[in-house]
Amino acid sequence: MATPVSPLTLKAIRGYFPDLRLANRVQPLPEHNLIYVRNAKAGTSTLLLWLSRLHTGEHGATPSRESIRTETLPRPGEVGWPTVLAMLSGDAFRFSFVRDPIRRAESAYLDKIVRAPRTSRRMDIQRTLGLPEDPERVPTFDQFVAALELQPPLRMNPHWRPQHLNLMHGLVDYDLVGRLETFDADLARLQEMAGLPVVPTERQNVAPPGEAGLTDGRPDLVRRLRDVYARDLELYMY
Repeated sequence: MATPVSPLTLKAIRGYFPDLRLANRVQPLPEHNLIYVRNAKAGTSTLLLWLSRLHTGEHGATPSRESIRTETLPRPGEVGWPTVLAMLSGDAFRFSFVRDPIRRAESAYLDKIVRAPRTSRRMDIQRTLGLPEDPERVPTFDQFVAALELQPPLRMNPHWRPQHLNLMHGLVDYDLVGRLETFDADLARLQEMAGLPVVPTERQNVAPPGEAGLTDGRPDLVRRLRDVYARDLELYMY
């Protein structure tokens, strides 16, 4: 990854997340000199569980995602933003995970558009396309792709926003960017590189077995998604 080219300030970070709460984007663990930059749909739930077990020392515990977010792990405001900025600047081991952009878009559509009942995200897609807004109506995957082509990347939902924006590329210089496709090996490498104890984890939100890729047999959709995520494909070599 490139060396940071901008001063690491709250203003600089907000430039990457104009519509999102910064506190939901980073997870500091000062006692382990570790900071995780979240990247939705790339193992986030699994990594938060692992961080929770690392933080509490309760290696068999499986608290809910909401409990982890609100109770178990320290929040950036509790740690203090000056400390968080220093950690992101290099005072801590900085890491995140990425995923094949095409599979990530498929997963985001199935999880956040199809399976989520009456979700406002459906209406976001409909609004982008100029369609009647109806939370009961599920946009097709073709419509979802068409909406991605129209939405400004910075304003996208973080679950399908380009990953280099979620990772603040050019602002944060990572010690490790793992891949969901090699998760176990990369997590083991992270623990070794950061000098962390080996903490077991469990995969969370795993797709149902046998679920077919939505772009299978659709080279037209693959080409369009590759255009949307061209920068991710280049940076993370997918």
